[in-house]
Amino acid sequence: MWQCVRNIIESKLSEDMNILYEKFNRKLDSLTQQTRSVYKHKEYTQTERSRIINLTNITFTKEQINTLKLGPQYAIEKNPKLYINELIIDTENAIRYLQSNIQNTFRYLAAKKIKQIKESNRHNTMHKRYQYNVNQIKKILQRNNLTIAKADKSKAIVIIERY
Repeated sequence: MWQCVRNIIESKLSEDMNILYEKFNRKLDSLTQQTRSVYKHKEYTQTERSRIINLTNITFTKEQINTLKLGPQYAIEKNPKLYINELIIDTENAIRYLQSNIQNTFRYLAAKKIKQIKESNRHNTMHKRYQYNVNQIKKILQRNNLTIAKADKSKAIVIIERY
């Protein structure tokens, strides 16, 4: 007897669930069609490290997209000639806080290291290219009244229009 009641309940639940799933699938299909028509010009790029979501009509070059993929926290290396004076001043200010009997030793070590940095030609040309791309992206954003924002719940970068 109990088996019969159980089978009737299961069949009724199954019918009701099928009706609900069909209704949800129809809604989902209609929403998907609307979304496709609204966002058909949008560009979505997925990578391992980051995700670029372009919600504008503006297209970026592949090189600019690759620069954006580096993420907002990527530090572009500067040419040592541009920051060596600041480095010397900051180092001297830090040495002044040391005990007076060891200041000259640290000045000598710092001067040796600064000279090594100055003479090394280790400035990567790729960083120059990244800086160029960043400047181009900034110009495009300013010209078209766009902005870059971080997505709320992911590591995505979203390019949107400013209102």
